[in-house]
Amino acid sequence: MHLGTRAVVIILIVVSGLVVVLLVRNSLEPVPFNPGDRYPSTKLDYMGVIYANRSDMYDWRGGYSETTDCPWGRIHNGIDFFFYNNSPVIAAAPGYVEDVSWRENPDTTLNMYNIYVAIRFNATITVRYTFEPFTHVVGDQDRQLSILAVHKGDWVQKGDLIGQLLVVEDSAHIHFGVVSGNEWIDPKPFYGESDLVEIMGFIHIYQPDWDISYPAP
Repeated sequence: MHLGTRAVVIILIVVSGLVVVLLVRNSLEPVPFNPGDRYPSTKLDYMGVIYANRSDMYDWRGGYSETTDCPWGRIHNGIDFFFYNNSPVIAAAPGYVEDVSWRENPDTTLNMYNIYVAIRFNATITVRYTFEPFTHVVGDQDRQLSILAVHKGDWVQKGDLIGQLLVVEDSAHIHFGVVSGNEWIDPKPFYGESDLVEIMGFIHIYQPDWDISYPAP
């Protein structure tokens, strides 16, 4: 092989290697989240409620708290909604459904199965719905999954149906919250003005003096 030919082959091998390295690196980099023109995504300041009607729920037992100095006396990273069986649960905000899954809760023999729906609003904010049927019966997690209306990869708008809640025991509820990165944060600032009025009106039916959230002092 002539020196010139050998040099060309070496150059081609090096270039090919660089191309492979770049392709691998680009494949490992996260794709920027972009909802396009589906909805305004710069700031979530128009979040709504997750119920279609107040009559779909029967109680209010606590919201978000970063302190034990709150009416329910414990730190709690979300809002609990106590729906009647098979009541519809709707999207509080638009976004991309990036997770629909279930996990077994190892800390209890009653509330064994939690079913998760995570809907990404933008690159930093995700709205999460945890369906907690309060059951110890194997197979109830599949019953809950079967009455969800969304799947991973779907896009939803505010007010779209996410699914229905399977109620097995009286403590069954939706644990709802807003997550920034991996941190659950106070959901109150994300509600639209009229939406906050609505949910506070519902809370005050059962707990006239309570707020929806109690941040750390």
